Amino acid sequence: EGQWLEWGAWSKCSVTCNTGTQLRQRRCSPSVHGWAECKGPHQESRECTNPSCSGGGNWGSWNHWSLCSKTCDSGWQRRYRMCEGTGVQGYPCEGSGEEVRSCNEKKCPAPHEICKDEHLLSMSWKRASAGETVYNKCPTNVIGSASRRCMLDNNGVAFWGPPSFARCVSLEYRQLHLALLEHLAKGQRTLAGEGMSQIVRSLLELLQRRSYYSGDLLFSTEILRNVTDTFKRATYIPASDDVQKFFQIVSHMLDLENLEKWEDAHQVAPGAALLMRILEDFIHFIGEAQKPFQSFLTVTNNLMITIQREPVSAVSSDINFPMKGRRGMKDWARTAEDKLYIPKEVFTNPAEEPERESETTMYYVIGAILYRTLGIILPGPNPPAVINSKILTVTVRPEPQPSEPLVVVELSPLLN
Repeated sequence: EGQWLEWGAWSKCSVTCNTGTQLRQRRCSPSVHGWAECKGPHQESRECTNPSCSGGGNWGSWNHWSLCSKTCDSGWQRRYRMCEGTGVQGYPCEGSGEEVRSCNEKKCPAPHEICKDEHLLSMSWKRASAGETVYNKCPTNVIGSASRRCMLDNNGVAFWGPPSFARCVSLEYRQLHLALLEHLAKGQRTLAGEGMSQIVRSLLELLQRRSYYSGDLLFSTEILRNVTDTFKRATYIPASDDVQKFFQIVSHMLDLENLEKWEDAHQVAPGAALLMRILEDFIHFIGEAQKPFQSFLTVTNNLMITIQREPVSAVSSDINFPMKGRRGMKDWARTAEDKLYIPKEVFTNPAEEPERESETTMYYVIGAILYRTLGIILPGPNPPAVINSKILTVTVRPEPQPSEPLVVVELSPLLN
């Protein structure tokens, strides 16, 4: 048989006036054989009397305030409480069982301060006063909610702002994410890595159709983060063609035609800034897998990326980027005024670390990215500014020891 544990505390009295009952319970602990049967009752009761009921009755707790009688121009709302018991001498509770207060005292909007019902993009937007945000279901085959804000112009007249689709994700992108999770569930590292390469190809095909919402851009950023993390965990190096596709995906996402989509997405999350961190991680993951002295250069419509893997103390010359005159370079990259200069002395081993073994096994991965459209990458600054420079990310891993001279990044002075 099991053993009874100690009795629990007595419950509150069942009534606030006169005589009521209290309960307490105990639990049965299993025996060494796992049986959980105990002889006797698991619950007992006793009488109780509330001493505070000897005079008048007691007020119960207030219930919730009622809805306001008006949405603006000052309405009122009520709440009630009950008198529980009248006491042994028959006295009722002292005070009132009702409270009233004013609410919604703000002035009602004038007709010119209200956005009227509107049908846009197969969606109905209900009338709203200036400052209100209205939510709606996303269009067909899209999951999530769209929103739209009623705003005031300089003359104090209400107008509808553009609808936001930052929380809308197309079913095709959602299905791609589910496929990603299926590849992760396979367990084997090689299979997971191969699955990520398939995801990269599928995502590029989706983006090339150019029919996506701002929420799809944010969701694609999340997919790329999962892909990069999985590649790193599985130590799976994608084929050169898949590496190119990865950079093409980012290039598509940063097209100038997506400027309004990124502005919309940035109301929810700094998606493009997250995309830059993912790209930096991916660059170093690829760089670590390169052979020493091997350099990688790729140029897309919106990106120019260089990756170099150099042994410590073996960098033979200063690094300048972008390298002028390289074949296949886009005009925008060839004429970029932004410059990167890293002197070779940065990569020398510190004198206080004489261990020669580290010199033979340690390498620097140097990555630099030139962006054609830096203005759409980051959420707009406050106060607004025009950004014309193109170099955003310069990374060196592991980080060199402080030395002179340091890395120099020279940005185009125009409009910055």
